Amino acid sequence: MSFWDEKIFGKDSLTDDKYLALSMLGASKASALAYLTATLESATPEIRHLYFGFCTQITQAHEALTGLCVERGWYHAYGQPVDQLKEAFSDSVSVMSPNA
Repeated sequence: MSFWDEKIFGKDSLTDDKYLALSMLGASKASALAYLTATLESATPEIRHLYFGFCTQITQAHEALTGLCVERGWYHAYGQPVDQLKEAFSDSVSVMSPNA
């Protein structure tokens, strides 16, 4: 395995399932917000309906992905705030350590 393959796909890479799923959650939140804003700003009912449909689809996808993350233990939606903060800090340290 080459140097870049090891960095991208090795055991310390950022391409594990948890990282990808949580990144997708963040992206879907941003997408839903963009579609909701577009829905509210639309001038015609047809365009408003189109954007509303997209917003509904991305919200359903986010719900399914959140369920997967909770089921796999990657996202603790009902955890104690202190524990969530500790986990976020630990994850950030593991992300930054190989690159420091």
